[in-house]
Amino acid sequence: MVIAIIAILAAILFPVFAQAKEAAKSVADLSNVKQLATATAIYTTDTDDTFPLGHGIDPVSGIHGWNYGKYVPHDWSAAPGNPARPFLSQTFFLNSTQPYVKNQEMLASSSMRKYEYLNTEAIAAGKQKWDTTYAYNGFLHGYSASGVASPSNSPLLTGANGAVSVKGWGFANPALDCTLSVGATAICVYQPAGAACVTGQTGGTGGMFYAYGSGPANLVTSFWMFKKGQNWSFVDGHAKFRKVGATLAPNDTDWRTDPMTAYQPNGASETYWSNGCHAWLFRPDYEFN
Repeated sequence: MVIAIIAILAAILFPVFAQAKEAAKSVADLSNVKQLATATAIYTTDTDDTFPLGHGIDPVSGIHGWNYGKYVPHDWSAAPGNPARPFLSQTFFLNSTQPYVKNQEMLASSSMRKYEYLNTEAIAAGKQKWDTTYAYNGFLHGYSASGVASPSNSPLLTGANGAVSVKGWGFANPALDCTLSVGATAICVYQPAGAACVTGQTGGTGGMFYAYGSGPANLVTSFWMFKKGQNWSFVDGHAKFRKVGATLAPNDTDWRTDPMTAYQPNGASETYWSNGCHAWLFRPDYEFN
């Protein structure tokens, strides 16, 4: 009889314990994105009100590395497969804000599934890969903080790279398409769309990458980090839980709060809201009205 009672109590309490554990992980994750937002605000005060960069520039070719994976930290690889990658990575958000964060453990949600990305390169002596989870809004690349139309609604950090913890890599998501930006002084900064997209080197177009481990025929990485949602931080510095994928029906999500247009039953997605030029929700000129 006693054993039966204990079994019944255990069956009742285990789900409660699981929920409490999940809540604790979510709180820790929320603290991470909040503190990273605070560090970014301090960064902008030291850079003439300019947001951190989403990518660097190849010093030889002058090509902007907007669509390259970035090392985190920038110098962990003993023999980079692409010699320019350390330069493309050095000014990347997760590296450039580290002097203000002073804690690389904040760059990842410790409760996420571990994911190895391009793990063929040897680690340099005395270096280590840092785990990363959070995706920087690349439309803020070099943008003026005072130029953001709705700071309390504009995302700074999200889970757009998927519910994973990646060793040694990161990338801005979404990112400005800077394909035609060539040269150390070439400008690639967000430009709002008018009657048509502003093409060329000015950052007139930009979109979202697939989450780590996903692709058109391989939607395996969920965007659901906690209770079918993510913790986001915003340009004004606050952070909060944001539910995503509330509906699985195509084009039935709320474009004012959810970047993706539809979700798979596992929380993965491949299509995002766009005005034809940029990923909709991340535009710094968007007034959310």
